[in-house]
Amino acid sequence: MKLLSKKNMPYAIKEFLSSSNIENGCSQNTLYAYNNDLSQFSEWTNKKNYTLSELNEVKIENYIISLGKRGYKVSTISRKTASLKAFFKFLLKEDIFDHNLMASISRNNKTKLLPQSLSQKQIKKIFNFLEKSKHTNFRRDRVIFEVLYGCGLRVSELASLNIYDINFEDSTIKCMGKGGKQRQLPINDICLWSIDNYIQNERNITNKYPIGNNSLLLNNKKQRISRQSIWSSIKKISFELDIQIKPHTLRHTFATDLLKGGANIRQVQELLGHSSLSATQIYTQMDTEWIKKEYYLSHPRA
Repeated sequence: MKLLSKKNMPYAIKEFLSSSNIENGCSQNTLYAYNNDLSQFSEWTNKKNYTLSELNEVKIENYIISLGKRGYKVSTISRKTASLKAFFKFLLKEDIFDHNLMASISRNNKTKLLPQSLSQKQIKKIFNFLEKSKHTNFRRDRVIFEVLYGCGLRVSELASLNIYDINFEDSTIKCMGKGGKQRQLPINDICLWSIDNYIQNERNITNKYPIGNNSLLLNNKKQRISRQSIWSSIKKISFELDIQIKPHTLRHTFATDLLKGGANIRQVQELLGHSSLSATQIYTQMDTEWIKKEYYLSHPRA
């Protein structure tokens, strides 16, 4: 088939629908959904001036992300993704592409609650408290909050940090993520100061810590801190300030605040250590909710 012309998308969709009807025996409801979903995708490619031959995984992921930003439910996005999977599987079969462009793009068919994110008012309340508090391990607790919110680390990544992972000169931090993947992240000056303050004035003030222990954060037994101990510190401050904070809340807030500030979703994906954009996509939905809230609070006719 000669589908790869500038105006090939409608023809390709027509051929796919015909094949789905005749060869696969799809129901009329399925064919109707395919037609609607693929027509919408075709309109998007036209607006972007993409021909079928110019499509790739990144462009398709950007389209799926745009659906989340437009307020579509997860279940609807899942169905539209399934339609694209069937379509590109057909195009592969017809030798239009040498590989399936949808193979690495996951179909999220579960309706998920949006991750909890803290407001800037709550963030300021937390750090104002940490700056003034003198409770046991207050310097270590401040590092926990500064790094989780300032760098977007997972709790397990924070627990596994070593002193030599912090580069004070270059203002970077190295962490080991899921699957043993290492990434290097920027770290702000306040965060670096809190780490140095903890090392100099809390971690190293006693000779009881084991010689050669390079763990950044230590528990009261001078051993590497555990995820459970980090969560215990977070829970304690959460209770003290009457703010609901779960282990991933600060990481979620990090990602959401970056998107609100105009960061590109690809950049956020890299900073979070996500292997696929689909994992980062949920934050675009959070950003949409924030935009809606701001609209209703700010617009005179809302």
